[in-house]
Amino acid sequence: MPETSARPSSGSSSEAIVRDIVRGLYEGRYVAGQRLVEPNLAEHYGVSRGTVREAVNRLAAQGIVEAQHQRGARIKQPSRQEALNMLLITEVIVGLAARQAAAKIDSPGARDSFEAALAPLTTPQHAPAPLEFARLRSRFYRAMTRIAENAELERILSNLQVHLVRNRLVIDPERRAEAYRRIGAAVLAGDEEGAERAARAHVRSLIERLDEVFVTPFPFARDG
Repeated sequence: MPETSARPSSGSSSEAIVRDIVRGLYEGRYVAGQRLVEPNLAEHYGVSRGTVREAVNRLAAQGIVEAQHQRGARIKQPSRQEALNMLLITEVIVGLAARQAAAKIDSPGARDSFEAALAPLTTPQHAPAPLEFARLRSRFYRAMTRIAENAELERILSNLQVHLVRNRLVIDPERRAEAYRRIGAAVLAGDEEGAERAARAHVRSLIERLDEVFVTPFPFARDG
């Protein structure tokens, strides 16, 4: 079981367990390939095995876990093709988020919230660790979708972020920071086409270099 997670109260719902496991992916408490052992999870979260089963089924419906015959469930290890498919979708969605954010960047408070989310991503000499970067990236994308006032886009992009965390893409910090600087400059200038172009170019660069940035998941992962 993850040792550092906060144990929810005995009244935790399956949705609370889903949220904690997703959060655990960002924090490194759960990793691709890890088995989700029903009795262990029930004891850890202080709930019935039925509640755990419901949570696992929800995660399976989102493509985060996969059921294994007579072995319970395991957090899904993405293949190279799955990583490619996810990036192709992400390219379109992130481009749309950047375009819509640029269109509304002069809304009250929009610039301040956007700049606050952008700043940590544009300083390569203080490049965050991978899991911290994933959280900062999610914050940045969330800022764009909220400026755009597009709740549906925020929901879709949030779900994509979970899969990107599982894909474990390794990117040069300087190249990554420069990409975010370009996106940020276009959004702050209110340049809708430029913002979409910069955002899509960033994701497209990952697609073109997928064999270089995709890290094969660990062959052996702990059980939970």
